[in-house]
Amino acid sequence: MSKIADQEYLRTEQYRNAANLNARIQLHARFSTNRYGWHRWLFDQLSLPPQCDILELGGGPGDLWLRNMSRISSGWRITLSDFSPGMLEQAAVNLRAQGRPFRFVLIDAQSIPIADESFDAVVANHMLYHVPDRSRALAEMQRVLRPAGLFYAS
Repeated sequence: MSKIADQEYLRTEQYRNAANLNARIQLHARFSTNRYGWHRWLFDQLSLPPQCDILELGGGPGDLWLRNMSRISSGWRITLSDFSPGMLEQAAVNLRAQGRPFRFVLIDAQSIPIADESFDAVVANHMLYHVPDRSRALAEMQRVLRPAGLFYAS
């Protein structure tokens, strides 16, 4: 199996904490021609009502929300998840200091431990290529989405 989808390697080595991901993010920040920023642009694509439940899978250190904190609706209930305990711990450190009520849950996208039709939106930002069984993960995402729910993936 390629290491890109080797869950044990990813959890214990590559994404044991946010250091490797943060190094890649810094490379993009330094050398990207997009001065607006990926996380700001991605956030612009979200078309969500002022009141909704959002699940981000593979949220890493929480950068999508951290870089858009002032733009988050007070009516959004955001569950940020990752399959790496180290990443989720870093997200909690980064986001709890912001005073917003984020929920942090350790989740493998292939088996989401949340009730059916719990979310108005699911965000999967730069993470699907790490999932060994994408069909199973997509079925899980569809299961937790409400009937008119939105799925955002990059």
